[in-house]
Parts: sequence; structure tokens; C-alpha cells
Amino acid sequence: MKLDYVEVCGFRGFRDKIRIDFGGGFTVITGRNGVGKSTLCDAVEFAITGLIEKYAVEKAAKESLADYLWWRGAGTPQAYYVTAAFIRGDGEPFTITRTREGSVDRLPEEIHAALCSGPAPDDALRQLTRTSIIRDEWIAALSLDLSETERFDLVRSALGALEGAEAAVKAREVVTVADAAHSRNEAAYETARTRLGERLTQQSEIQASLSRSGDGAAAFATVAAAVPEAPTDMIARLEAARGALADGRARAARIADAVEAGRELLALQRTFNAPDAAAAREIAMADLETAREAKDLAMAAVEGAEVLLAREEDADAVAASLAILVEHGERLGVHDEHCPLCAAKRSSAEFAAGLEAARRRISSLASGVQDARRRLAAASDAARQEAEAFAMADAEVAAHKAEERTLRTAEQTHAAFLERWRLDPRFLNDPEGLAAYLEAERDRLINLERALLVLDASQSVSRMASIEKNIEGLREEIEKLADAVSMSQAAVTNAREIERSVKRVNAEIIDERLAQISPLLNELYQRLRPHADWRTIDYSIRGDVKRFLSLKVGDGLNPQFVFSSGQRRAAGLAFLLSVHLARAWTPFRSLLLDDPVQHIDDFRALHLVEVLAALRLDRRQIICAVEDPALADLLCRRLVSTNDEPGRRYDIDLGRDGATSVLTAADVPPMPVGVLRSGLQVVGA
Repeated sequence: MKLDYVEVCGFRGFRDKIRIDFGGGFTVITGRNGVGKSTLCDAVEFAITGLIEKYAVEKAAKESLADYLWWRGAGTPQAYYVTAAFIRGDGEPFTITRTREGSVDRLPEEIHAALCSGPAPDDALRQLTRTSIIRDEWIAALSLDLSETERFDLVRSALGALEGAEAAVKAREVVTVADAAHSRNEAAYETARTRLGERLTQQSEIQASLSRSGDGAAAFATVAAAVPEAPTDMIARLEAARGALADGRARAARIADAVEAGRELLALQRTFNAPDAAAAREIAMADLETAREAKDLAMAAVEGAEVLLAREEDADAVAASLAILVEHGERLGVHDEHCPLCAAKRSSAEFAAGLEAARRRISSLASGVQDARRRLAAASDAARQEAEAFAMADAEVAAHKAEERTLRTAEQTHAAFLERWRLDPRFLNDPEGLAAYLEAERDRLINLERALLVLDASQSVSRMASIEKNIEGLREEIEKLADAVSMSQAAVTNAREIERSVKRVNAEIIDERLAQISPLLNELYQRLRPHADWRTIDYSIRGDVKRFLSLKVGDGLNPQFVFSSGQRRAAGLAFLLSVHLARAWTPFRSLLLDDPVQHIDDFRALHLVEVLAALRLDRRQIICAVEDPALADLLCRRLVSTNDEPGRRYDIDLGRDGATSVLTAADVPPMPVGVLRSGLQVVGA
């Protein structure tokens, strides 16, 4: 599958409808910077993915890339859309159209099915555009400038999904299931242990209550007073009393917290309201106002000094111009008793007197600049000092305000705490009274607990037998659950070992598949010749879980740090072209290059042309946008044009209204059969 044409209207710099029909063999597009060559690559990417990935910043100054996707210049386009048309090997067309409104005439599944085949990588369409469109600004960024992990992911995605990926997913699922089963067994085991501990505690409590049985009537009266609205049934009343006891203990704990918080709040209030503190706050506010007035006066002095300096510099400029004029007139002298500058009739003495008067004027004009500069420097220093004094005074006032906010927040928090636990508001500023209330509440809870112990004693014997039987059953259950935990732990260990084995096998598969990149990368690197001495480039992969792919030249050197800008571009082109050629999951055989020779010298540009010519021999479609017309002519001569796969040449430029238009469009015919033989005969003749 190859690109057939791109049609745009109202897209970026293309206001009017323009259709670019691509040659089946190659297409060369030339034009100066800013005329829209890159926009044609943007159109292909936008049609396939709905995005333009080359912009690192999506939003700036409250605007986004979406605000600049469509025409914003003079005039109104007839429509806003982008259409990319492809043609399959059997001649069947496939088109994608996206509009400004966000509609697209193809489902993502349809686009994926048309452009991808075999085990495709994740986010395949994005990987397709990244490896099919080589842009000037991304050549180094997507190759040498990538981190080692990002470079590995790029190459792995270009090669497509692994055959062992499904096994890795299943192994992960097995580990997840085993972990879940083990977690359930551990939870059940811990729950049984907790229940056993509760029963043992109850057993100890009953044994203790049997030895502390006392007056039941007094205990019943205490319980009735604690829960007056509880049912008359003994068991229900005891349960209600136990609930009231638990709630009372929780409330007592909160009251204890309130006592401490009240004491801390009282200390903060006393510190804040102290006479010295109030006086310090008033002094700080007065100092702040004084510092603000001094700062404003200093800034006004700086502005006056700046105005004076500007006036003196203007005068100095006039003096400099006048000095040049005087020097020129003095060099020329009086000509035929006429001034050489104004042609007025002057004698030599009059001319000399005029020059002397001009020099005095120059001296008076140029005398005030240095003094004005010194005044401005002094005023700036004074303003800076006053600004620092103002900042210190403002910081002190802010500290006092922060102290007050802390106090008010503490007061509000303490009041809300008392209200939540239904405590008397009179305790808001009386922490010691709240402490006395807490002691009385604790005494009441102690009496209630003693009453419950007395009343529970009458049922203790029957409950003891039931609890002992329950303890025996729980111990048997815990033994079974312990065996289940041991077995599930072994299952988790085996599952993790299987997962590690699958990962090792997948890593070996990746290494084998990446091996096909090495000869391609070295072949293209040697053809482009980024460096005169280092003729080969090697890659290495390391890491089991997190994988790293590094590139080395020479004696283990990193080209990212030793290559120049042009050399990095040439090496980056070799890397990206090898990645493009290694893809096996897409039938798309078009390669788009957006001005790939920026920062590359003519020698390596010629090598790139030869590499592209070799790719054409593999029946790949080359679409290349360049600025240099001579390079465009060379590409049209070197790229192979045939009757089945012709070539095309476009020249584009901006019109008067700023919209892009096609200046020329021409077919590049195939070289006639026998043209070299005929040329040799002519030369021989």
C-alpha cells in the first residue's frame, strides 16, 4: 500500500482546496521555508491518527494546537477538511477524511485493518506515522537523543508484537489468580486467629468475673440508670449497657483530647493578647507604612533619573553626529570661499570660527551623560535598599497575621470539637472545668463496668462451656487454613517462576528479532558516513525486566555526546531508516522525509540521495520535501521513475494573501531505454 494523494482545504496554511497527487515511485516537493512543505506531512499524519505529534507543547498562552490546525489568515475557505488517499497493490483505493468539526469517515478499526497486518504493536497507527514520516526536527530526538529504554521501546514497537506476548499475559494472569487465592487464604487464616484470640479473652474474662461476683441489686440499679430506655429483658439490657460503656469510653477519650486542646488554646490566647505582643503588632504596621512611603519615593527618584539619562543620551547622540560633521568639514576645508557642508560663502577665518563654535556646542551637549548615569545608579541603589526594608517590614506584618490566623483557626476547631461531642459550650474557655467533668464521667463508667461484671457472673458458667467448645473448633479450623496457606504460597512461588521463565524466553525472542536491525543499521550508517574514522555503529541490549538499547561507535563511545549536530543527524537518519525498513507488520511502503538535510553538509546529503535511490530499487515510494531546488533536481534524476511507478515534482509557494499554492506540478518521466548507450555514441563521435 502506498500514498495516492492528499487533498486539503482550510488546513493550516492551505486556505484553498489543493490536491497533491503522489507519484507511485517518488514525489519531490520543493519550496522555501514556511510555504507548507511540512504541512503536507502533517496532513498525512492527521488523517491517519487525528493528531500532529511533532509539537512538544500542546498548550501555551491559553491557546492549544487545536486552535492552529485550521486556516486563520485572510479570507474564508470553502470547507475545512483533510483527505489522505492510499492505493493497495491490487489497485483498490482507501481514503480517510477528517474535518474541523472532528468527524472522520473511517472507524479506527478500519484504518488499523487497512494499514496494519500481522502482530501489530500497541498504538499501531501512532507507531506507523512515527516510523513512516521522518521530520527534520525529530531526526535526532527519535534516535540518538532518546534514552536507552525509550530507544528499545521504539525499535520493539517497530518490529511489531511478539509471538510470546500472549503467553506472558497468561502467565501474569496465573500469578494474579494465585496471589488472589493466597490473599484469601491468609485473610481467612488471620480472621480465624482473631476469633480464637477473642474467645480466649472471653474465657479469661469469665474466669475473672466468677471470682469478683458481688451485690447484684446495686449493679442492676447502676445499669438501669446508665440505659433507662433499654428493654426490660436482662440480656437486651446488658447488651445496651455494654454499648453505652463502649460509647462512653470513646467519648471520654475525645474529652481528654479536648482538655489538652483547650489548655493549648488558652496558652495561645494569653500569648497573643499580651500587651507586648499587641504593641509589637502596632509597631510593625507603622513600620510597614513608613517603608512603603520610602520605597515609593525611591522609585519616583529612579524614574526621574531614568528620564534625565534618556535626555542626556539623546544630547550625546546629537553631539556625536555633530562631531562627525565637524571632522568632515575640517578635513575638506573651504572650497572656493564656500563652506563644503552648506555651500554658503565663507572665508577661511569665518569657517574656522564656525568649526570652533561647533566644538564648543559638542562639548556642552556631551558633558551630562556620565553625571546622569551616576545619579541613576545612586537612585537605583537607594530604591533597592528601600525595597528590601519594605519586604522585611511586610514579612514581619505577615508573620503577625499568620499568628492571628493560627489562633482563630484553633478557636474554631476547638468550638467545632465541643459541638460534635455534645459538650457544654461553657467549657470553651475553661479547660480545667472540662477536666473535672471528665473525671466524673470516668468514675461513672467505672461504676457501670463493675455493675456489668456483677450481672454477668450469673451467666458465666453456662457461657464458659460454650466458649470452650467454640475454641476447640477454631483450633481445628486454623490448622486446616494453615495447610491451605502453605499450599497457596507454593502455588504463588511456582506461578512467579513460570512468569520469569516466560519473560526470559520473550527477552531471547526480542534479542533475535532485534538482530535484523543490526545489519540494516550498519549498512545505512556506512552509506551515509556520518564520521570519517568511525565507519561502523554497534548496538547492545541489556536488562531482563527493564530493557536498554545503547548505540556505540569507535572504542565504545556514545555518539550522542561525541558527534556534531550534522553527524548526529546523519547517524539518526541511518537509525530511523533501519527502523522503517525492519517493520514487518504493515503493508504501507511509503517513506516521507520532511527536509531531512538540515545541518547536513553536501557530502552526506549526496550519500542520502544514493540511499534513497537504493530504497526505490526495493519498489518503495519516496516522498521528500526539500528547500534547495538543486537538491530537488538531483533527487528527480537519481530516484527511479518507471511507467508503473512514475515520479512527480512540485514547487509550492505563498500567494499574495499568505495562502499556499502550487506553482508547478510536473511528471518525471522514466529514463528512455538505451539513453546511456546513445550518449556514449554521441561522445565517441
